[in-house]
Amino acid sequence: MILGVAVAGYRTCLAADNQWGEYEFVEIVMISVNCTTAQVSVDSGVISANETLVHFPSGIDMNAEILTNATQIMLSVSTSNSILHFVFNNTEANNAEKYANTTVELCFEQHFHLGFKHNSTVPFNSFVNVTFTGNGVGNMTEFTEQLIGDCLAPDLGGFSSTFLSIAREINAYTHLVAQKASGSFEWTYAMGVSYSTTFPDGAGEHTVDVLDLLNVELLAPSEYAFIIAVPNSFYTSIVILDVVSNTTVTFVSCAPNQASAPRIRGWYINLYVPSPAKIQGTFSFGGDNTPVTELSLTFSGVIIPEFTVPAYTVLMLTSVVAVAIKKRF
Repeated sequence: MILGVAVAGYRTCLAADNQWGEYEFVEIVMISVNCTTAQVSVDSGVISANETLVHFPSGIDMNAEILTNATQIMLSVSTSNSILHFVFNNTEANNAEKYANTTVELCFEQHFHLGFKHNSTVPFNSFVNVTFTGNGVGNMTEFTEQLIGDCLAPDLGGFSSTFLSIAREINAYTHLVAQKASGSFEWTYAMGVSYSTTFPDGAGEHTVDVLDLLNVELLAPSEYAFIIAVPNSFYTSIVILDVVSNTTVTFVSCAPNQASAPRIRGWYINLYVPSPAKIQGTFSFGGDNTPVTELSLTFSGVIIPEFTVPAYTVLMLTSVVAVAIKKRF
């Protein structure tokens, strides 16, 4: 759940005065380098409680009565498969399955045509997970481009400009997430794209080139991101980079330069990570929306994979929204 960690880190970085506002708009890039598997995962997402900025496709009725006790809906699509996930609260398992089935048949299948089939219904505590699986799409770039048109404000820009470049990766997933409190219809929405790839192994210094991993030449925040708890103070647009290992890793350098405080433009290296086998760097635009054309972090350590596994990130944006709106509810 890499992007969940991203938002948790974002809260640590920005919450010195515990001011997070109502999450009008937040955009996050999360990159995680695992030195023991020589894998790197890349995620880019946008989150908003303002439906004019981020929303589900108009053909999906998010205010249907049968979704009153729904707390989360998540769709993840790749070229190989699709997963549609519902969570209901205070609902019997058979009713949760019935409500989810109805929503799929009347809304999601009509809009996406992915052949969704019920996969499982799993109660846990006072919640019920209902999961459907479906077909993949033939062209991820076209699918993601269509979803951008259906779900994002036309002038959103910012980190959403990375979505198509990431979608071109062979194992990319595109995600839609909606989350709310049970009994209400105040949805918070998220959209994002993710993929994983290998990272060069060996000992010594290693540079993580963020723009290269995003397949873009520059990165700039959306104009809508200049609106957190203190209006017109700084952009709610961050890049979080984690390096984890089973041996010691050491921070070497970063570009742009390291910042002296979390809300100043530049990299902020978390000095409170308790383990020498982990580094977390957070890049903030501060109050300056000038695009970055160089964005990297260099560390020293050993990258020798013990094994290699596919690192598909189907459920990443679930944690993004879950952590991001926790204080709100």
